[in-house]
Order: sequence, then C-alpha cells, then structure tokens
Amino acid sequence: MAAPRKPTVTVIVPTFNREKFLPEAIDSLLRQTVAPDQILIVDDGSTDNTGAVAASFPAPVEYYRKENGGKSTALNFALKQCTGDFVWIFDDDDVAHPTALERFLAAFEREPAADFAFGEYARFQRSSQIGERDYQIVAFGHVSQDNFFPSHLEYCHVHQPGLLVRRKCYDEVGGFNETLVRSQDYEMMLRLARRFKAVRVDGLMFFQRQHDMVRGSTKVVISYTDRIKAWGSYDRVIMEEVYKSVDLHEYLDRSEQALPKTADLEMQALLQRSSIMARKGLWHHAAEDIRRYALLAERAGKTSLSDKERAIVRRTFEAYDTGLASAPADEFVTAVKGWKSGALKTDIVREYMHSFPHFLARDLKAGKLVPASKLLREYSTLSLSGSVSRLCRAMTSKLPLPRGAS
Repeated sequence: MAAPRKPTVTVIVPTFNREKFLPEAIDSLLRQTVAPDQILIVDDGSTDNTGAVAASFPAPVEYYRKENGGKSTALNFALKQCTGDFVWIFDDDDVAHPTALERFLAAFEREPAADFAFGEYARFQRSSQIGERDYQIVAFGHVSQDNFFPSHLEYCHVHQPGLLVRRKCYDEVGGFNETLVRSQDYEMMLRLARRFKAVRVDGLMFFQRQHDMVRGSTKVVISYTDRIKAWGSYDRVIMEEVYKSVDLHEYLDRSEQALPKTADLEMQALLQRSSIMARKGLWHHAAEDIRRYALLAERAGKTSLSDKERAIVRRTFEAYDTGLASAPADEFVTAVKGWKSGALKTDIVREYMHSFPHFLARDLKAGKLVPASKLLREYSTLSLSGSVSRLCRAMTSKLPLPRGAS
C-alpha cells in the first residue's frame, strides 16, 4: 500500500515598507523544523527597500509586487497563487517559533476532522528578547474548540501567524474584505470560526513584535498612537454586520447550541451578545439586549446569575478603558439602572464592576491620578449604594502604607 501523501503548506507574507523586519520574519520561516513548501511574499507597493530584500531569498520563497491597495488586497492576490493544502498567513514583522509548523501539522494528524489549528504567542520589542526568553506570553486558556466563535466575538485572541488553515476553507468563505484597512484578519477569523472546526496546539507558535512604525496603506496611514482607535473603529463596522447576520443561539458554545432551547439558554445568549456589543462600544445594541434579558429574568423569577453568566458579565469590562463614562454609553447605563431593584440587579452590577478596583489601585500606586479619576467616574456610572465604599476599602487595602507607618 502506498504511503499517504504528505500535506503541503503555503506561507503567505503580505508586506509594506518593512525592510527592517522582513528578513527576520522570513528567516524564521525558512528555519522551521518542518519546512513549508511555498512562501509567498506579496509586496503591496513598498516605497523603501523591501522589494530588494524580499527578492533576495532562495526557494521556496516567491516574490510578487503589486500596486498598493492595502493588506486585504495583498492577501487575496496571494491566495490565488497558493499551491499548498494548508495556508499559514504570517506578518512581515513577527518571528515564527522554530517548531510551529511541525506542531501545527501534528495537530491535524491527531484530529483529521479539524479545519484549522491555533496556538498562543508572545510579545517582544527587541529580537534578543526571544533568545533570552524575556517576552510577554499572551495566554488564552479559556478558548477552546467548543467556545472558539463566541470567545472571538468578545476579543481577537488568535492572530493569523498563530493559525494554520486548510486552503479549502478560504475557498469556501471567500477572500478578505478589501474595504477594511485594519481588522481584516479579525473579520476573516470570525468567518472561519463560525463555520469550521478548530483544534488547539500547545505552546507558543510565534513572537509578535511591538514597534512604532505606521500601519495601513498609502491612502489610509495609521500611526502607532492611533492604532488602537483604528482597530476599534473597524471592529465596530464588523460587529454591526455580525449583530444583523448571526443568530442569537450562535452566541452560545457549540455544545450548548445542540441542547434543547430553553429560557435559561436564551438569557445566557442575550447576556453574551450584550457583553460583546458593550466591549465593542456598540452601546445601543448592548442596551437593547440587557433590557430583553431583564424582562425574561423577571418573568422567570430569576434572582442570581449562573456561574456561566457571571463569567460573561465579569469579562464585559475587563479591559482598562471601558468607555462607560462616555455619552454613547448613556443608553446602556440607563438600561441597567432601570432594572427593578433586587438581588439580580445587585449581582450583575457587582460583576460588571469586578475589574475596576484592580485598575484603580494600579493607577493610584503609580501616581496616575488623572486616569484613576476617569476610572472612578466610569465605576460610579453603574455603582449602587454601598458600592463606592466597598471600592474605597478595596483600593486602600492594596495601596502601600505611608513611609514610617507601622
């Protein structure tokens, strides 16, 4: 009997003005313990020396140049040139772990029904930090095959360099959205996650470089300081479409979607969607869902959150800057404050505010009084009577004692 054919892998590296970082990215791909069969560098109209750098690499590297149109156009161009069974999209400023591809493929051998494999990464600034293991690991242990889609609606945990996908999946969902200058990888991730089966790979898959060079295209230039604001703006465009097109039950884990529909699961899905929309700054959607949740909870006589709901609510404002004190959030704040007083309202507000004492104490310890006052305003928008005193106790217990105190 003939041995099964070895699967082939194409790596796609879209690039734009990255002559400084591209060599290290490509070297890390060429030094994989299992070599890729094809590496496509697509130069999106660079104006520096990126073209000469990219063209200097040996096979299996192939270099293509096109007019500048943004990262999505470069990716779509490359997808048409792919010959591999699997596609690994890799950023031009990152560094692959030496055994990443070997472990990706091993995961598919263990779970041949999987459509894509994913793994964690670490952040670094200087190349020497990788060898010294002086980097920040970004772990997302709560993300699993079962909850991959709803967890990524909350936040884009997995990035393209930490993802190996069967080429047929890209064929089925279509190309990258070329209207998105940023977050195009996130939008594609959601399409893949909604439709296909994932398998987790243990260990780090790549190292993500933190740097202050510009992002975007020649038409839409995004500075380092504006990058998070830009991501948020494009994420809201994506989530508006998600809210319209994704059924409520899809906000549940896949195992929960297979269960008979109940009022409890409907409430959990509403809470999950409200939490996601609040995280993205789509406050009108978050408010509508929290009102629907309150109505169903009152009808059911619900007095406390389930453990799953509690975790969902806690994650809503786990980020440092929530935007709760901004005018667009007023509708959401009003919706929560409009609940009938009782144990459930107390429960949910307490969990919404779970992360605030930590952030406040951190700012005060660092002497950041202006950010701390902003956080206190955000906390007070939803706080109930007694919450502020609990907050103050939590803050003062975490602050260092004055010098000379005993």
